[in-house]
Amino acid sequence: MGGAALLLVASVAHADTCPIPEGGSAALGSMDARDRIDLLHATFDSQAVYAKRWKWAWFGIGMTTLAGSVGQAVGWAAFADETNPKREPNVIDNAIVAGFSVVGPFVSLVFAPSVEKDAPAIDQLLKDTGNGAAGSCLVIARMEELMRHDVSEEEFNVGWFQHVIAIVGVGALFGILFGEALSSSDPIVAQEHRNNALSNSLVGLVLTELQILTSPTGAIGAWNRYLNGRFLPKKSAAFSVVPMFGAAGLSLRVTF
Repeated sequence: MGGAALLLVASVAHADTCPIPEGGSAALGSMDARDRIDLLHATFDSQAVYAKRWKWAWFGIGMTTLAGSVGQAVGWAAFADETNPKREPNVIDNAIVAGFSVVGPFVSLVFAPSVEKDAPAIDQLLKDTGNGAAGSCLVIARMEELMRHDVSEEEFNVGWFQHVIAIVGVGALFGILFGEALSSSDPIVAQEHRNNALSNSLVGLVLTELQILTSPTGAIGAWNRYLNGRFLPKKSAAFSVVPMFGAAGLSLRVTF
């Protein structure tokens, strides 16, 4: 084709933008509403999956700890020789530990991260609005409102206050078990109470801290990146070869 030329034409749709939340950057304000919805939706979905796994994992760990403590108390009571001086302190101490162990699974279920139930609410919202097409800015505002709440919750769940509660709770357990040692006149019984106080308190502190440290925090980082507009929306490029009007040749069109 004489005089043919290959032209690259990029077609970019006009961005549908929405107001930015408090703390949002100009970069976020320039983002297309569809991209903002997609990012928030993906964050809710991923955090909901992790929150659900975290909840049931720690429920299982808590129930295992509870069952272990009850089992040891029953075992010492049913099978240990009544003349064994270690029998009574282990029955008492494991019963006390079992009482404290109830807190773990209870907290995992009752205080489960809100993002787990917010994600289905977002799915329903997008379904009701044609995937956010109807009133996209209102949809974004609602998603941002829920996300801010979940971020605040995540920050609280891993904050210093939770560590203080953990230390106080484990300290109470240690105090009760060690108090049993101080009130005993039998040195063997007293030593068994002390051993149980140290071992159970150490395990309790490790488990409690791990529960706090593994608590979902992904929404915090995702929200900060969102506010700063530091994300690359996924674009799909479509390539096509079309004839050039008024000239002999073809043009390569890239639409994204």
